[in-house]
Amino acid sequence: MAVNKEVIYKCNGYRKSMPIYNPTEDSALLAAAVEKHAYGKVLDMGTGSGIQAITAGMKKEVKSVVAADINDEALKFAAAAAVKEKVAGKITLVKSDLFSNIKRTFDTIIFNPPYLPQDKGVYDEAIYGGRHGYETLQRFIGSCNDYLADNGMMLVVFSSRTNKQKVDEAIERSCLEFEELGQKRIFFETLYTYAIRKSPLLLQLQQNGIMGIALFEKGNRGVLYKGSYKGKTVVVKAKRKESAAVATIQNEINWLGRLNEAGIGPKLLLSSREKNWLAYEFVEGEFITDFISSCKEKKKISDAIKQLLLQCRKLDKLGVNKEEMSRPQKHVLVDSRGKLTMLDFERCRKTQQPKNITQLCQFLAVRHANLLLRQKGVTIDRNELLAAAQEYKNSQNEENFKKIEALVCS
Repeated sequence: MAVNKEVIYKCNGYRKSMPIYNPTEDSALLAAAVEKHAYGKVLDMGTGSGIQAITAGMKKEVKSVVAADINDEALKFAAAAAVKEKVAGKITLVKSDLFSNIKRTFDTIIFNPPYLPQDKGVYDEAIYGGRHGYETLQRFIGSCNDYLADNGMMLVVFSSRTNKQKVDEAIERSCLEFEELGQKRIFFETLYTYAIRKSPLLLQLQQNGIMGIALFEKGNRGVLYKGSYKGKTVVVKAKRKESAAVATIQNEINWLGRLNEAGIGPKLLLSSREKNWLAYEFVEGEFITDFISSCKEKKKISDAIKQLLLQCRKLDKLGVNKEEMSRPQKHVLVDSRGKLTMLDFERCRKTQQPKNITQLCQFLAVRHANLLLRQKGVTIDRNELLAAAQEYKNSQNEENFKKIEALVCS
């Protein structure tokens, strides 16, 4: 099976207001992947000359092909080429800016994007992918999840000039995974072909009704994604592949469920111990030191510190050690109303000697935090606080807690 190169390569006569991309080495590299891997219902995004759509259309494993392009001239040329190659009956042509006019899912999505960094003063949408070259491919990857079948794959080609790291990061941000199918060195660049699929995590989340997944933040042990679930914004936390930590997500699932009953932590909505992920309701807000820095109301700051102190006391009374209260900067959020929410319970453990209050006192007494609070009018005598914390450590009763509360919340 081979596409008639004489039919496909004669695009120059159609170059009008928008150019049609002439197939070159990247097209041949991608066509080889299409010939080997394409199946089922196929979408050829940015079809250009139609070479990928026609290559797919010639396969018996391919049921149908949608060839999409924003360029009317490209669609006309691809249609004529499909007739000459005798596959027009399999191919439907659609004018679309990426997925803007695509209405269903596909088993195979093919994309040879414009991927070169923009040359100053030169305009050609068929080859330039944006200022840095990767912008169009980033948009494509960021929008593809709703159009790719669960067991489907995307076949893409791009250049080392596109910035491979940025492409890999875009794939991770969309909770996808990739396999490099091939590469070819030409002149001063390397061409890559990727097969991109939905990750097992993404499939699990979509099956549970969590949609619109996008990378939110990476931690040392976990990775966070944002998505939507039943009209609510949620955060999904999963274990990082690189992490050697054991059972951290399972531990957080166990503790967050219990601590929600005590009014602590974001609301746990869904979880899978077997698949190592949990989803909780998204909490707006600033990390606590950022909140203190930006807040202009002394009372709001004092109230937030008091809430944190009371939640630490609850943890101590429950015999639970959170393990992170000596450095809560990235583990406590405060919203615009001043409501406080603790985050990250993966290191929680049961203990007879919890240290949440004493660790918080250490944080409030350290020079940076203590000075920041003083600048906002919240004065805490560090020596008195550390002395009171020592008393509390020796005997965690209500009387000793009240002494700390009086020093912190006066």
